[in-house]
Amino acid sequence: MPRVSSPLYYAAPLTPAGRADDWCIDAVTRPPEVLFNFRKVGVETLIEDLREGALRPSLDETGFEKADAESTVDHRDLLDNDETALEAYRKETGELLKALTGADAVEFFDATLRRQDASGDPAAQSPHQRVHVDQSPRSALARALNRRAPGEFRRFQIINVWRPLLEPVRNFPLALCDFRSLDLVADLVPTRLDFPDWLKDRENYSVRHNPKHRWYHWDSLTPDEALVFKCHDSASRALASVGGETASGELLDVAGLCPHTAFYDHNGPSTGHLRTSLELRALAFHE
Repeated sequence: MPRVSSPLYYAAPLTPAGRADDWCIDAVTRPPEVLFNFRKVGVETLIEDLREGALRPSLDETGFEKADAESTVDHRDLLDNDETALEAYRKETGELLKALTGADAVEFFDATLRRQDASGDPAAQSPHQRVHVDQSPRSALARALNRRAPGEFRRFQIINVWRPLLEPVRNFPLALCDFRSLDLVADLVPTRLDFPDWLKDRENYSVRHNPKHRWYHWDSLTPDEALVFKCHDSASRALASVGGETASGELLDVAGLCPHTAFYDHNGPSTGHLRTSLELRALAFHE
């Protein structure tokens, strides 16, 4: 299976003896500067390309999978933030998620458009290069209870759907970590998000390096493909053991989340149009 070697940016305390129980990302104190009270540390990592590999990941086993799902929505309209186009894209993506997860209802709460047109410095205006998980169990439950009352669902998932727009990804692809390779207690650090009220969530997970992590990507992901990965699954028995406040009555041996990050492929191009992508986050309710 082909492999790429690239630095992935993990989190670590500011000092070797530093605390790891009160990490924070502050986007309020000195905007637009974003302040971290922990370090981001680049660790050279092997990332396996699944384009020609035998492994077939799935949401419930590894925490992620690739869907062959052509969109009928004009990508140029999505790039123009056309609300009609975005609503149509949400609708067809919702049907995809229902088919993949068996959920009864899918409700979207976030859309993020990322552009990468590097010229010269490949790090300039690069997509988000930090190993992280979009939700902690606490912020995931808050998201769910913002939409449904307790008792109105037996299980909920938060799923991210990541799709290239217009052209295949030429660089800064998305790397995804196999849930089965995680040590949930040692690797995941709840991290407070001091963000303006209108921005996303109040907590996510930073990730400490573990050499046992297994990382994957798909080379040259096309606009007719989408990466689908878990931010949280309330039915995950393993995740419930470290974030029991969100555990449902239905616990299963399934993946609970998926650390991820963009990365720079030194073997790929460094100039021109390298990547444009759209990601949607959705609540999938099982009633």
